Amino acid sequence: MFRDMLSGSRAIFIGLVFFVLVVGASLLYSWHVHRTTDAELAETQRKVQPLENKNETLTAANTVDTSRVDFGQAGTDLETDDAQMLNNTGVSPIDETSEGLDLSDAFLPDDFVSEKVPAEEVPVSPYGFGPYPEVPADYPFTPFWLRYQKDPEIYDAKYTIDRLKGKELLSRIMVKAWTQGIRDFTGGSFEATTGKYYLHLPNTIYVEYDEPYENEDGTFTRPFAVVTSGNISLTPEQMQRGIAPPGVRVIEGGSYDPYEYLDLP
Repeated sequence: MFRDMLSGSRAIFIGLVFFVLVVGASLLYSWHVHRTTDAELAETQRKVQPLENKNETLTAANTVDTSRVDFGQAGTDLETDDAQMLNNTGVSPIDETSEGLDLSDAFLPDDFVSEKVPAEEVPVSPYGFGPYPEVPADYPFTPFWLRYQKDPEIYDAKYTIDRLKGKELLSRIMVKAWTQGIRDFTGGSFEATTGKYYLHLPNTIYVEYDEPYENEDGTFTRPFAVVTSGNISLTPEQMQRGIAPPGVRVIEGGSYDPYEYLDLP
């Protein structure tokens, strides 16, 4: 009898162990299947996500805001802050390789030409003389407007507006004379009181005569009233007698009218 009880207990124990093993194996298999499924779903979601983002981008780019616009306020914003206008357009940029760009290009005519970028603004005179002339590459002097741009404060403090205008006009005359083949001048000058402009030529003076006077022998002499030159100076006696030093060429007049010569209004 005892043997039968012991044999029955052993059978029960073996049955419990088998049951525990079966349940444990089932749980382990269920955990393995769940983990494998989660991993596969995560991989699938990772592959699908870029496609969803691309679709959302294209949808946002093709969406038009039909809400009412206050045109008065919009005009104010455009005038005060262009950067704000560019940042608040609400349109996503299109990549060069996207289908949207290829589609738009397909509808452009073959002879389509994009709007040209405006050329750089040409520097102009602050005194109303228009754009500065082009300076030849072989021109040996520095035009006044280039010197002025380097140190405007110095020139403004040293000269009046009329003198600054005169210096610019003189430089314009010299540049034009050079382009016309007059190459033997060594500089130039202008008389602010008379408004006359001169090119300094080697061994040359420009003169204006005074009223002639009669000498004791009955002859007449025309004294020099004004003498303009680059580096030639006359004595009072030479001025009074109206006689230049030997080897010096005397030109009566010879001045330039800048407005006529430069075709200025």
